[in-house]
Amino acid sequence: MDNRTDYYLLLADIQGSSVLSAKQAESLMLHLLPTLERENSRHSAEISYPMEVNYGDEFAGLFTTPGPLYQIVSNLRHALKGIASFRFVVVHGRIGYAGGSIREMGGPVFETASHALDSLKKSRQSSRWIIGDAATDLSLTALSNAASSLIADMTDYQYAVFRLHQEGKKGVDIAEQLGKDARSVSNAKKGGHSKTVIDIEAALNAILASLAAERASSHG
Repeated sequence: MDNRTDYYLLLADIQGSSVLSAKQAESLMLHLLPTLERENSRHSAEISYPMEVNYGDEFAGLFTTPGPLYQIVSNLRHALKGIASFRFVVVHGRIGYAGGSIREMGGPVFETASHALDSLKKSRQSSRWIIGDAATDLSLTALSNAASSLIADMTDYQYAVFRLHQEGKKGVDIAEQLGKDARSVSNAKKGGHSKTVIDIEAALNAILASLAAERASSHG
C-alpha cells in the first residue's frame, strides 16, 4: 500500500450501538466478525486492507475496485438482520500514513469518509457514495438508500421470501421450502416489494461493475 494510489474505503458504523446491552453487543460481534472474515476471504483479490472492527462500533476496509462493495454490504446486512443495522459510506481517494491496523491509517479518503458518516448520523439516510462524478454518486446513494428503506420495512416473512427470490428461486419452490401456500408467497413478494429491491440491487451492481471495468482499463 502507498499514498500515491487511490483506494475505495468502506466505512460503516452500527446504529444504536451505545444502547445495546452486553448480551446484544456480544451477539452482534458473534455475527459480525465471522462475516467480515468470510467476506475478506471471498474478495481477497480485491482487498488492499481487510475489513476489521474499528473503534468499537465501526468497521472498515480498503479495496482496489468498487465492483464487490454493494454485494458485501448486502451480505453484512443479511448477517446482522434482526440484531443490528448499520450506516455506511464508500469513498474513493488516497491514504496518508499506512499503519499496522485500519485505525492507525489516515489521509484524505479517511477524512472524507468520516465527515460523510457524521452527516449520515444527522439524517435518516443509511448510506452515501463518493466514488465518481456527481451523477454517479447521486445514483448510487439514492439506489442504496431506497433498497435499505424497502428492506427495513419488510416483515420477517417478506424478508425470507425476498432472500429466496433473490437467489433465483421460483414462487412454487419458495412456498415448498417455507411451508406456505403459493398465493401467500406471491402476496409476500408484492407486499415486500421484492422484485423492486432486486431490480434496484441489480442496477447498483451494474453501475459498480462498469466503474470497476473503467478503472481496470485505465490501469491496464
